[in-house]
Amino acid sequence: MAPADRFPHGHSSHQANSGSSQAFLRLGHITGAHGLRGALRMRPDNPDSDTLAHVARVFIESSGKSREYRLLDYRRINRSTTRIALEGLDGPGAADALKGAAVMIAMNDLPPARLGEFYYFQIIGCEVHTTGGRRIGTVEEVLSTGANDVWVVRDGLKEVLVPVIEDVVKTMDLDRRILMIEPIPGLLD
Repeated sequence: MAPADRFPHGHSSHQANSGSSQAFLRLGHITGAHGLRGALRMRPDNPDSDTLAHVARVFIESSGKSREYRLLDYRRINRSTTRIALEGLDGPGAADALKGAAVMIAMNDLPPARLGEFYYFQIIGCEVHTTGGRRIGTVEEVLSTGANDVWVVRDGLKEVLVPVIEDVVKTMDLDRRILMIEPIPGLLD
């Protein structure tokens, strides 16, 4: 996978109401039927993610209830629309009934991140400190700019945009939820 595909920003993780305590990651939502055979149009939360290429099942959550489906096929139509085919959905009526529902995967179905890579949801909520020991704030959002990602770090009303580049990000301890940066001139002004 390309590194950008390993960082599914805009996804939220939570417990779905599927009768288990399994954690889920939202990939997008259903915008309607696609064709006459029960395929769905999905608007992905992260258009750059290829997560669906690596999973065999998805969960559709609607009205507080979640149901598991086997993923038969997925195809990107354009940047904002993905076509997915699920086992058991055979016509446009069944597909239309799911309009607005969330498309999720089980967190334990995610492929493991490679060394030096992370998923965006793992970074949200981490504390950011300088290598000199100064606390900057907490990562509240990750922006994908094309050239590099940017962490939106807030502490009260103060906001710092931290470029995720080797010269700035020095260590990421996801277990302790601590990110260490070496600020470049002007970053904290």
